[in-house]
Amino acid sequence: MMIIRCIHVVMGVSYATFYWLYLLTLLFNVLWHVHALQSSGGGTPQETHYQGSNNVPLAPNEKLKARSTVIKLFEEPACKEDIQRICKDDVRNNFAVLECIQNEGKDVLEIVSDSCNHLLWNYKVNLTKSGRIEELAKDVCEGELNQFPNCKSSAGPGHTISCLSEVVDQLKDDRCRQYLLRMAAIVFSDYRLVENMVNDCREEIDKFKCGRVQLPQDAVPHSQGSTIECLMRKARELGQQCHKQILRLAEIQADDFHLDRPLFFACRADREKFCENIRAGEGRVYKCLMKHKMEREMSKECIDQMSRRQQLIVQDYHVSRGLVRACRSAIMENSCRRGSSDDNHDVKLSRILLCLEGALRSGKTIEGNCKEEMLSHRRLLMEDYKLSPDLMVACQNEVDRFCGGGVETGGRTLHCLMKHTRNHRKQISDQCKREIENLVKESDAGEDWRTDPVLYEACHSMVESSCKDIRGGNARVMRCLMRHLDSPGMPSACEAALLEIQYFVSRDWKLDPQLHDTCVNDAVRFCSARKDWADSTNSGNVERGVQVLPCLFRYVYHPDSNMRLTPNCIHEVQRVMHERAAYVDLHPEIEMVCMDNLAQLCSEHTGPGEEIACLQDKLEQLNPDCREAVRNYTEAEAKDIGLNSQLSTQCASVIPKVCKTESQQQIENEDGAVMECLISHKNVEEMRAYPKCRAVIEHFQLLTLKDYIFSPKFKESCNADVAKFCNKPKPKNKADVIECLSTQVRDDILGDNRHQVSKPCRQQLRQQLMQRHENIKLDPKLQQSCDSDVKKFCKDVKRGKGAVLECLRDHRRELSRECHKRVFVREQEEHLDPGTDVVLVTACKQMIIQHCHDVDSEKILYCLKNHKEEGNFDPKCRTIVIRRMVEQTTDSRLNPELRRSCRQDMAKFCLSIFEEQQRSDTELDVNGKLTECLKEQLPGNKLSSACRAQVTSMARSAALDYNMDPVLLANCKDDMKVLCPEHLNSDGQGHMEECLKLNFDASKLTKECAVHIAHVIETQRADIHVDPVLNAACGVDDSKYCDGKEAGHHLACLLDVLERNPNGLKVECREKLRERREMFNAAMKVSRLNSIGDLVNQVSSSPARNYILLIIITIIGIIFIIGLFCGRSTKRYKLLKDR
Repeated sequence: MMIIRCIHVVMGVSYATFYWLYLLTLLFNVLWHVHALQSSGGGTPQETHYQGSNNVPLAPNEKLKARSTVIKLFEEPACKEDIQRICKDDVRNNFAVLECIQNEGKDVLEIVSDSCNHLLWNYKVNLTKSGRIEELAKDVCEGELNQFPNCKSSAGPGHTISCLSEVVDQLKDDRCRQYLLRMAAIVFSDYRLVENMVNDCREEIDKFKCGRVQLPQDAVPHSQGSTIECLMRKARELGQQCHKQILRLAEIQADDFHLDRPLFFACRADREKFCENIRAGEGRVYKCLMKHKMEREMSKECIDQMSRRQQLIVQDYHVSRGLVRACRSAIMENSCRRGSSDDNHDVKLSRILLCLEGALRSGKTIEGNCKEEMLSHRRLLMEDYKLSPDLMVACQNEVDRFCGGGVETGGRTLHCLMKHTRNHRKQISDQCKREIENLVKESDAGEDWRTDPVLYEACHSMVESSCKDIRGGNARVMRCLMRHLDSPGMPSACEAALLEIQYFVSRDWKLDPQLHDTCVNDAVRFCSARKDWADSTNSGNVERGVQVLPCLFRYVYHPDSNMRLTPNCIHEVQRVMHERAAYVDLHPEIEMVCMDNLAQLCSEHTGPGEEIACLQDKLEQLNPDCREAVRNYTEAEAKDIGLNSQLSTQCASVIPKVCKTESQQQIENEDGAVMECLISHKNVEEMRAYPKCRAVIEHFQLLTLKDYIFSPKFKESCNADVAKFCNKPKPKNKADVIECLSTQVRDDILGDNRHQVSKPCRQQLRQQLMQRHENIKLDPKLQQSCDSDVKKFCKDVKRGKGAVLECLRDHRRELSRECHKRVFVREQEEHLDPGTDVVLVTACKQMIIQHCHDVDSEKILYCLKNHKEEGNFDPKCRTIVIRRMVEQTTDSRLNPELRRSCRQDMAKFCLSIFEEQQRSDTELDVNGKLTECLKEQLPGNKLSSACRAQVTSMARSAALDYNMDPVLLANCKDDMKVLCPEHLNSDGQGHMEECLKLNFDASKLTKECAVHIAHVIETQRADIHVDPVLNAACGVDDSKYCDGKEAGHHLACLLDVLERNPNGLKVECREKLRERREMFNAAMKVSRLNSIGDLVNQVSSSPARNYILLIIITIIGIIFIIGLFCGRSTKRYKLLKDR
């Protein structure tokens, strides 16, 4: 021994070579000792005795009497020729011969003669049953036996070898390990050579016909472990003792694949092909072959044997030597075998994996080698569904029906089951689904994409291109793939495999490691979740894991800030919900209650985001539970656009351009600011390049009409107002709520009452009204009332930007009664709050910024009216402003300033018309009559100052633009076409009215038109400012002669100047004043005098008023004088009569 050690030190011989030399030295010592014993009549374990020609082994008590010979197998005549043929020159000793013969073929009888087979069999029987080999083992493994004293006992032949083999992975002496492995290769070649095997498995061998139980008396073929292989395949059906023996053997075999004889022969060629450079021992060859099990070049026989071995690993993790070695300390530290004795051989792999994964999730440190082994074994479970017997039983019908009987390998059968599990028609039984869920959890498939071979193969190219810098593990690559689901480069096979895995990951919140690690404390606090990762989600409730994420999600937006999740957990919950937003089956809280509705109503909508959108579109048709789930999700979707997959995809590029600030504040604010921003900007220039984005925005707007809670700010601001004003009857949808609140606001304004609807609600209502006016699709009541009118008058008008409503306004006199009523209400809403007038706000955006940036929304139109004549005013805006002014002249309800200023005057001077207007539901019933009545009060200076200012402004505007005089449009329609056609399209300079006045003076107008023009002329007598043409001609003279006059007296002043000093006036002014005087005289003849007041007004406004007054005074004076004189006469006559 010392010589060999010296050789090792001096020559640098490797340890492996050294151990082989040492073993040969031991063998030489044993043989020398045997020879010494033979001289004194003793026997040896390596000695076989024969007597007679039948070569039957002698009984032990006869051996000492027989003539003994030392057997050297390579010299025995029965085997010499076979050994030379098979082993060539590799016949150094009997061990080498046995290894050579055993490794040559699975069935020894096929390669050697019967006589040689018999010799070899007897030699191995004596070798394994002899007590001397135990002594040799005790000599080689002396130090290890001290460490494991239980192996020293003499329980029977082979006990020491068997005992040490069970703890071979814990042996530190390599000499002992090598000796045991060589002996095991001989022992495991036949079950009858294994300690206790025959006794413990006698019934099972007979039951499953795995081989003969009795020891033969004649030569029989050597089985090379086929009986052990047969029992291993039936491992789950064995009795307790035999099952224990089989698992114990499998554990021992785990160290070296030579020890599993059937596997060794089946995989010899595959080992050379895939694992040529892998040194045998410590389970390395097993691990290599498992890694290549799914390679196409792997032989079917080897795959079959590897599957058999993997099934044993699933039953007993000890059968995997690599896992046991790498994770021994982690298993002990985390008490993964808790409740199992040290000699227990049925601790399942799933139990160990779940325990170690739980340790990782709780922040404990596990060595890298152990993590690698865990990943390898998790992948093992995903590769072959047959390794999960409970799943095999539960899913057998589904496998036969949908998956071709399970012939596909590499995890494809499992993914086939997953694919059909996602189908909404319940093709997979609940029991099968539960087993798939268990397998996904045991393999923790969501934690590392490499765990799933199908996913790995399908997504490898995508990972290389989009996620190459991301380290595997902790679901990092899975998250990256989920973020790229909508990427054009995403392979369809990768998308399918990823979603099939995510389907099950979404049903147990613990399977998303980042979510679990971040939110575990919140889940325990708010959702009664278990803190132990490996523990069941909730005893007796298999759906509990499904409910944890929805529960957490509810606390993301909890109204009480003290009841919200921690910021990091909120971020993670939102991240998960965003990733899964497009797929309803990744939202189990929705899918479980909506399965029937999905199958019945949405079977044709299967694309990303389409199923959820379909459920939302058909909200009213859903069953109550499904409706509530979809309603809750849609409410959350309105707060966080990340939950709307279609919007997130289509608007991803435009959001940073138009809503950058809101998107940056999205995490802090859950009030739907981004969605509101997108809605308000959907018609801007930047949005034109993204028509799909705009379509998604409008689809969501339509969706919000189903329930006002889908508009977060609106709901928050108006909840109390809705409860107060809209409970009788209870509104069915958001459209009803808007109608209710807008009616209340309108009535308060028209009734000149204080607002009862709160200011925050009115502000939000303004946004909702603007959306409603922008697109008729968002106004279901208007759309229903005006459907035929839209088809008739506006069929070619593009929807959006308020175009259809504007078209209907242009045809108001031709609309059906019902449609006209609806349009008039919309007009009222816009005139009461011009900020809701989409057409006005859009056309006048720059003018509002320039002239009215500090004006309240309700006064925007009033402000624009005051600036519309300025030189830099936008012509398009001016056109819209004038159009709105025209509308206001038809009905005072469309002119809040006029109504506010003249309410008392209306009731005082125009009561009958005012009451008629109040009863009317459109403007055509009155059509400017009330305004005309107020204008008629101007000359008499009867109106209040505020009302007079409003009416004067309207009269001036009507003089400039005849369209602002609805009575003129009605009464002088034909006259304008015949007498003044060139002014029909005038630009608002008063030419049409001036033309009609001249024709009035020439008595060319029809009676109705003449009467109205006469009223116009009479009205303009109120002051020069009411007559813009006259004002333009006489402005300088007015400033010169009448600057100090009160309002309403300037025209009279100029007429006086015309009488007294006509040459003092400018020629143009003088001519215009003379025209007006003549018109006034002509108007007096036509105008109707309805009262003494009208007469007084006529006289006071007449150019000849002084002459008239003189005549009246003269007449009164004459009457007075006559009365004075005649009175005395009548008195004298009366006195005479009385006498």
